[in-house]
Amino acid sequence: MKKCLVVSMLLAVLAMPGFSQAKEKEKAVTTLEEVVVTAGRVEEKKKEITSNVTIINEEEIKNSSARDLGDLLAEKGIGHIHKYPGALTSIGIRGFRTESHGNDLMGHVLILVNGRRAGTGNLAKIMTKNIERIEIIRGPASVQYGSAAMGGVVNVITKKGKDKPKVFVDGVLGSFGHKEGSAGFSGKHNRFDFSGSFTKGSRDDFDTGSGTTYYNTGYDDKNNYNLNLGYEFLPGNRIGVIYNYFNADHVGNPGYLSVNDLDNYKDTSNKSIDFIYDGKTTDG
Repeated sequence: MKKCLVVSMLLAVLAMPGFSQAKEKEKAVTTLEEVVVTAGRVEEKKKEITSNVTIINEEEIKNSSARDLGDLLAEKGIGHIHKYPGALTSIGIRGFRTESHGNDLMGHVLILVNGRRAGTGNLAKIMTKNIERIEIIRGPASVQYGSAAMGGVVNVITKKGKDKPKVFVDGVLGSFGHKEGSAGFSGKHNRFDFSGSFTKGSRDDFDTGSGTTYYNTGYDDKNNYNLNLGYEFLPGNRIGVIYNYFNADHVGNPGYLSVNDLDNYKDTSNKSIDFIYDGKTTDG
């Protein structure tokens, strides 16, 4: 009798409208597959790519404390990150490394911004404020990108404006007089989309707990700007412009701290502008 009562109650619960609707909603939930554009320069499903690809998504970047691309990749354990004095950071993948001191063509790990050469192998010059995701290919990609990609490719994909326009402002204070302020915006209005960020910072020289100062270890000024603007003139057809700018003044290179070099510093900069057309035919 008790068994019949329990079965009857279970059948009644399953027949309730709320329960059946919840099950239907549960079945209706779908998960979008990750899409990669770096491996073949066209959109491909990650599971169908034979290359070793790692994706750092927007949520991971947002929750990270990293201030630049080098810090972020080090935090995620991507490759071997080597930081030098004077705002220089390189990455090594599978025995090959970026060329961080000048011509990125001299390196063998390639840094891209939206699929185009960043013009530098120095990860410290690329800030994280306006990045949507990062795709990392480990291993040779020279067929697509040339000999500079023998070790791998790091493709930084910037945000594209969407939804209602919004802005953000934030600031950071840290040790050794570190100050940094950032502001940005993103959104879409009719067919025009826009996204951008502006970061400015400075840092004093390094002080030990005993009060000893090692001069020429900070920087006077560091600025980074990124803009991604676009206009969809026809459905599925967009023209855009992407502008990247980095500039740092009096960046110190103190040498060995036991023999503090006060004169070795530099001013460094990097900028690029790309014009883009994305489109497809009416039949897809």
